[in-house]
This record gives sequence, structure tokens and C-alpha cells, in this order.
Amino acid sequence: MMTPWTLGFLLGGIVVAVVAVLLVTILAVAWRIESLASTALRVAGQIETGTQPIWALGTANSMVEDIVRTVRSIDRRVTTIADSLEGGGT
Repeated sequence: MMTPWTLGFLLGGIVVAVVAVLLVTILAVAWRIESLASTALRVAGQIETGTQPIWALGTANSMVEDIVRTVRSIDRRVTTIADSLEGGGT
């Protein structure tokens, strides 16, 4: 026969064991979350590095527009010179 004290200690031990298992489970999940967060940060850094050229496209487009304007200006001048040479030679 169990005394109330024995029953209380047994139930208390079961409660402590369940709480301990829950705490260990929570710690394991927390460590897993930390590991996944670390991986996510590393991948985010790689993504940032990989997308830097995309952000530079605005600068590249601006430079190309400047080059196109310069080439068109040169083309107009060369055409003007060629026209005057053709017209002056006849």
C-alpha cells in the first residue's frame, strides 16, 4: 500500500521528469533555430554579394547613355565634315 507521501513523491518525480524532458526539447529546438538562423544569414550574405551587379546596372546604363550621346555627336560631326568635303571637291 502506498502512503500519501509516497504517492506525492512519485507524482512530483513524474512532473519533474516531464518538465526536464520539455526543457531539453526546448533547448534542442532553440539550438536548431540558432543553427538555421546562422545558415540563413550566411545565405543572405551570399545573395547580397550575388546581386551587387544588379544594383550597378543603373550606373552602367547612365554610362552607356553618355557613350551613345558622344558617339552620335561624333557621327554628326563626321557626317558634316564628309558632306563639306564632298561638296567642296566638286
